[in-house]
Amino acid sequence: MTAVIQAAGLTRMYGARRGILDLDIEVEEGEIFGFLGPNGSGKTTTIRTLLGFLRPTRGTATVFGLDPWTRAADVHGRLCYLGSDPAYLGELTAGQQLDYLASLRGLPAGAWRAVAERFDLDPSIAVRKLSRGNRQKVGVVATLMGHEPLLILDEPTTGLDPLMQHEFLTALGEVRSDGRTVFLSSHNLPEVERSCDRVAIIREGRLVEISTIEALLASHRRRVSLTLAAPAPVSSFEIPNVELIGGADGREVLLMVQGDVNPLLRRLASLDVRDLTITTPDVEEIFLRFYGAGTEEAAS
Repeated sequence: MTAVIQAAGLTRMYGARRGILDLDIEVEEGEIFGFLGPNGSGKTTTIRTLLGFLRPTRGTATVFGLDPWTRAADVHGRLCYLGSDPAYLGELTAGQQLDYLASLRGLPAGAWRAVAERFDLDPSIAVRKLSRGNRQKVGVVATLMGHEPLLILDEPTTGLDPLMQHEFLTALGEVRSDGRTVFLSSHNLPEVERSCDRVAIIREGRLVEISTIEALLASHRRRVSLTLAAPAPVSSFEIPNVELIGGADGREVLLMVQGDVNPLLRRLASLDVRDLTITTPDVEEIFLRFYGAGTEEAAS
């Protein structure tokens, strides 16, 4: 696969204050790459550095193989960027604003109409009169009306209602199907889980995890709840990677399983199991584990 974004040891300091520290990231062509962290973790600093708005303190970053600081115009011509709170010319209507943005990108007037209809945006209303959610819709429509090979999105669904958030994630799936690439910065955990192929988790400016969604979920513990016909010996649950949490002396048993659950299932075949529930952690649980520990503990 071709790498669209590459960063090696990427660091940006604000004097003595931390921005981002030693980030190593590679985003492949045709994937939706999630960049996950709370406010203040360094997500926006990373994006502004990748866009060439900030110069790295040390380390390197390339977009399409180009240095975004020295080749900003060439890089910007091949991507579309949407921030969480875009600024517009308030005296223009939404449609006029979109036509203006289209002209800057070499798109014909009205290129936005089908997307605006999809997101229920009234183009006749002045931007300054739009609600926060509808102002964000202007940015979403502007992002999706073109065909740039890379979309860089910083909290793109902020202010959108749940229906529009769902529609936006559906549209991102279509972008990926076109072979284009999405770099999605977010603290909205369900949207990352639903839309991304891989995710990086950033904490206090440092990368603590990078993985596929599937591997991230599989690497963490599953909760297994059992209802037995009769109490079973504690030795029944003495299996590597299985921890007995509760119910050792009763019919209701709670276990935690790290990794492969099949050894436990084979052992359970010898017991009279009346009910079985296996709960896989979602990205939010995993995220809270990373942020509930120190950086070194989280990374391990």
